Amino acid sequence: MTPRFWHSESGFGFVAVLLAMLVAAVLYFGYFHLQNVTGERSTATNAIDNSRAFACRTNRQQIERQITMWQVNHPGETPTLDALDAESGPLPSCPQGGHYSLSGKHVLCSIHR
Repeated sequence: MTPRFWHSESGFGFVAVLLAMLVAAVLYFGYFHLQNVTGERSTATNAIDNSRAFACRTNRQQIERQITMWQVNHPGETPTLDALDAESGPLPSCPQGGHYSLSGKHVLCSIHR
């Protein structure tokens, strides 16, 4: 014997509305959680890119200091990256794979300008 309220249409409608609200709430909060995770990933990606750009700038400044030392030890000569590499050991490189070039006493990166 089943209880009488299981057969009433008003009880079924109420349960259907509750289930619909539950599904809507799950979708709603799931969407915002997904948006938040995406935002965190883009923030992390930006932080990593910024740290790599900072490391590249630090590496270029180090090479510029080596250029100054080269000019003290070799007056009147213009250094090249290969000459600096041969004299002082391996030069630092761009963490994102950029290529360094010299413009006077300044070191330029093909990625980080």
